[in-house]
Amino acid sequence: MNRQRPKFPKKRGVVGVIVRDQRLLTIRRSLTVPAPGKLCLPGGTIEKGETEEFALVREMREELTIDVSPIRLCWRSVTPWGTTLAWWLASVDADVIPVANPDEVAEFHWLTSREIRKMRNMLPSLPEFITAIESGKIELEVSF
Repeated sequence: MNRQRPKFPKKRGVVGVIVRDQRLLTIRRSLTVPAPGKLCLPGGTIEKGETEEFALVREMREELTIDVSPIRLCWRSVTPWGTTLAWWLASVDADVIPVANPDEVAEFHWLTSREIRKMRNMLPSLPEFITAIESGKIELEVSF
């Protein structure tokens, strides 16, 4: 009898890249979610049947009660545990103030790349993303 392991689809996630006054919207994850207390950009799992853009909009509403407009995919990466991440540049109205959903987000900050580099306890994808920005591999300028 041939017993093959069932193939499970790889997990996919979306990350919101939201810039205001040359600062990135960052979050500190709540203590009740995977990777508790880690600093990262907001985002989450792309559910079955969702597009990356739809998942981005849904996750930003769930985590920070903000409505974003996806602009473009700016980067792709794979986490050390095998999750494929789609990093989407998104816009939010300038007068919108995020409100953290305490079930998912302990706090949020608008941080420069230099400030992010000084922070501790972050997901490994965040310093990699900052390095890609600083090296010119990712362009965050938006033209309307």
